[in-house]
Amino acid sequence: MKTVIPQQNPVKRTNTKGISDVGNGPPSRDIVSRPIASPGHWLCMLLPLAFASNLLQNNRCNEEITTQFTLTIAAIGMCVESLCFFLYMFYKTSLLLKLVVAFVPGLFTTLLYKVLLQLSWSYGLFLGFVTTFCYQNTYIRVMRGFPGSFSLGEAAVLVQGLMLFLFNTMLKVPNIVNATKVRSDFEQLNVIMMCALSYLFAVCWLLAVANVFRMKIYFYILMLLLAIGVTCTPITKPIPIIALLKFIRKDEVRIKIIMFYVALVALTVVIVWWRTQSQGKASTRVRKLFHLLIVIVYVPGLLYQCDFLYIASGVALALITFFELVRICNIPPLDVHLRNAFASFSDEKDAGVFALTPFCLLIGCSLPLWISPCPCYQDNTSSYTNRIVPLFSGILTIGFGDTAASVIGSKFGRIKWSIIYKCIKFITDSKKSLEGTLAFVLATLSSILCLNCFGFTNLTLFKSFVIAVATIATALVEANTDQIDNLTLPIIFYTIVNII
Repeated sequence: MKTVIPQQNPVKRTNTKGISDVGNGPPSRDIVSRPIASPGHWLCMLLPLAFASNLLQNNRCNEEITTQFTLTIAAIGMCVESLCFFLYMFYKTSLLLKLVVAFVPGLFTTLLYKVLLQLSWSYGLFLGFVTTFCYQNTYIRVMRGFPGSFSLGEAAVLVQGLMLFLFNTMLKVPNIVNATKVRSDFEQLNVIMMCALSYLFAVCWLLAVANVFRMKIYFYILMLLLAIGVTCTPITKPIPIIALLKFIRKDEVRIKIIMFYVALVALTVVIVWWRTQSQGKASTRVRKLFHLLIVIVYVPGLLYQCDFLYIASGVALALITFFELVRICNIPPLDVHLRNAFASFSDEKDAGVFALTPFCLLIGCSLPLWISPCPCYQDNTSSYTNRIVPLFSGILTIGFGDTAASVIGSKFGRIKWSIIYKCIKFITDSKKSLEGTLAFVLATLSSILCLNCFGFTNLTLFKSFVIAVATIATALVEANTDQIDNLTLPIIFYTIVNII
């Protein structure tokens, strides 16, 4: 297995392309988590809790509740697999106990499939062990292939998300291959995005296992084939590229939004170019400009063009992945410019070869939209207004809350949480301030009140209480965790407010 690692890592033997051979020894061998960060074991429970909270919602669309239960059980199985793996890594146990622990996740997942979905034992065993085995194998390869890029918990969230996406795609294969089926606009876009991202992940796998595709000519040929496959595979009627053009032309507002998005992309390029001309790292306030830009993109999209934002978020993820592949694989002519941009805008959380922060910014803002069942269901206005706050989880916590906390905390923060905890005999090395946390709470709650004042949501006393609890809990996590907050905060907030 050929995997990408940072060239500056002195432990690995790298060639001119920054590629290293990783052995097939024990699972804990060659696993290096992100420095200056705790393991973050608790993160492995976030996605299972988020999917479980979806089950509390009424089934407002044609999506079968069985699919939601299946994905939730798979997420729980991956969580149990993560906990057992951490036990295997950090505690010395007998060989017999390790063998028992190795079978626990698969058996536990099988039992859930049997009890909750009434599957046969044979089918349940197959799903249970395939799910947990594929997850663990992928998790280990990601940690070995990108040493120092993720904490153990961050990698767990990202790999769980990847495996759940692929699992969901496989469950919907009959619907995908039936190109003649009459679908709504959102169902059509969902099919296109699932297939496109599946192709993209297949390309990433090819680049990981075959050196030849990292050569310039073969890399661009592979990308050309990817573009042709994404736009011309007959999974919709008409083919995806024609279906997308027809969807855009249905509404003149979408054409204006595309022009607006192109202008924002141009502004982003100008900001990056301007910053790379200066020496040294970009400050926290400069990096938060990207938070404001993504707020400008997502707020009108979620309120007025949910379907279009859904497919646009998938396109954005594909583009970021493409540029990251160009940078990591040193593909000219853009590789030098991308490395300069990474050097300028990276922070302490971008410790490995992988640019974690920009990926997690996009994923964190989009994840509520991706994991919510039928997020763009607007046939019933009251049902959609009830879902606005959960769908805004990423924007509220990252775009408003975290941005306010960083700006206010860095400029006016005087009372540090480490001092507060010291007074109650609790040791912490948090550098965040109380002022920043209060700014997080005020910015988030003020944004929700604005949504309510303009009629985009309908707050009751119970809803207000739950939102306040979610905001305070998320703010406290932001102030005291060393995990990447772009990834963790939206899931925490989404899980809590999803019960209303």
